[in-house]
Amino acid sequence: MTTAISSFNNNVQTAKNSTTNSSLSNLNGFNFLSNLNLFNNPNQQMQMMLLIMQVLQQLMQQLKQTENPTTQTPQTVDLSQSEQTLLDSTFGSNSTEKVVVQDSGAKDGKLSVGDMLIVQNEQGQELKRSSLTSDDLYALRFRENMLKNGAAIGEGWEFSEQLISLKNAALAQPESRSFTGANGSSGTELVVERNQFWEVVERDNNRYLLMRTADAQNQPILASDALNDIFNQRDQYAFDCASPMSLLNLKSSLDTIGADDFNKNAGQLMLSSWFDQYDASQFDGGYISKVRTANAGEISINGIRNLAGETALFDPSKGDKLIAGNAYYFDLPGDTSSAQQGWNALYLGQNAAGGHDFWSNSIGQITVNFESGNYLTAGLLTGYYLGAVVSDPNTERLKAWDTDQSGIS
Repeated sequence: MTTAISSFNNNVQTAKNSTTNSSLSNLNGFNFLSNLNLFNNPNQQMQMMLLIMQVLQQLMQQLKQTENPTTQTPQTVDLSQSEQTLLDSTFGSNSTEKVVVQDSGAKDGKLSVGDMLIVQNEQGQELKRSSLTSDDLYALRFRENMLKNGAAIGEGWEFSEQLISLKNAALAQPESRSFTGANGSSGTELVVERNQFWEVVERDNNRYLLMRTADAQNQPILASDALNDIFNQRDQYAFDCASPMSLLNLKSSLDTIGADDFNKNAGQLMLSSWFDQYDASQFDGGYISKVRTANAGEISINGIRNLAGETALFDPSKGDKLIAGNAYYFDLPGDTSSAQQGWNALYLGQNAAGGHDFWSNSIGQITVNFESGNYLTAGLLTGYYLGAVVSDPNTERLKAWDTDQSGIS
């Protein structure tokens, strides 16, 4: 009996001296050998058992804390104004919902893949959460550049019903030559205008802006330089209202992934309205576009009804959503042939007064108000309606072209 008690006493003394549990200091000075009769007294036996259980419980708690350290809540990412606007309009269901970002991805204080997006209502209550993907981040950076470029070009370019025109650059004698298109088609084209970076060519009754492969000194031309010239020398170019949407797509792609990757992949640029040279089967300007059309007479504005094939009315209940940095279309019912039949526009976001700001070529920034309960325009652009045309970023193309992933790093 004495041996067993002494052994237990030694174990307790060892535990007391361990830094694992300083609470064992409560046993200092307790001499089991001099109090053997302790175990002959039921009350004292109970006290000893309670003391032992308390010590063991404290040991177990400390071991558990060591094995399972407390998880710290990730820090919140400080977002720029454009990042906040884009995240709110992309992931929020309405203008009152806000997105908070937890730095759980790269944990570098910046927006990065893997960060946690938390959508909150006006009261700060969490509504939903999701992890930021590479597609999300490419789309955000692209839209960010769309907003930047839209703001930088003022009213844009002079309007031209010819779709595309190089001002003061007509050839005295048009040049005829053969061509082979990206899709393998071949034929004869007529060069009618030319400047340092571009030519206007006519193919099968269509006009295209075609990048030159070399300048007058036979030096190679980079796609980034040719594209930047259109934005920097806007008074030398004229377009319809659709071609600038394709131009903004290319420019924002360039600014998102950088000149090196853009020049490696863009090839010989070719523009005309919504024509997309990289996906000739889709007349989408390089975006991922979704279009719904209406049956004849479904939409009526001031007694004028839409024709068959015109766009349907924008409707959030059918999946349509206004996202800053996306391209949209205002349709004029009953008109499918004139230059005023519709306006392509870049959505800039909702302003503090509740109006919606857009940018459109040859007009610049405009504020549009919609009639209550629908997307018929009131005030500026009265008589038009917001069509069910949504043009999202082509994130797959951005990822494929961005070989160094600079767009999301």
